[in-house]
Amino acid sequence: MKRLVRGIIIISIITVFMLVVPLITVNTVKAEAGMAVTLLLFFAVHPVVSAAVGILAGKDIRFFWYSPILVAGLFWIFARITYDPAFPIVYSIAYLIISVLSMLITWLITKKTA
Repeated sequence: MKRLVRGIIIISIITVFMLVVPLITVNTVKAEAGMAVTLLLFFAVHPVVSAAVGILAGKDIRFFWYSPILVAGLFWIFARITYDPAFPIVYSIAYLIISVLSMLITWLITKKTA
């Protein structure tokens, strides 16, 4: 049951912050503030969400190994829909690396303390 709840939380966080929030901001923010919001998403919100998901997934790495891939995949889907076609792969790889590193660091810390 604990895994199921954690899985639902992880998938909800990923879906909301990598797909829903960017789609809402793209459709509601005026053109003058669009670049500022985009930079805020790319350099603040998405890296923090990637690290948070990695930390949550690192506590049970065998069950939540897919979460970094889901982070990068949902960002890639969103960016392919809204931005330049060549653009998303760079940030998707960066968010994947952030998620994997935070997941591995959390796993190592919990392994040493357990």
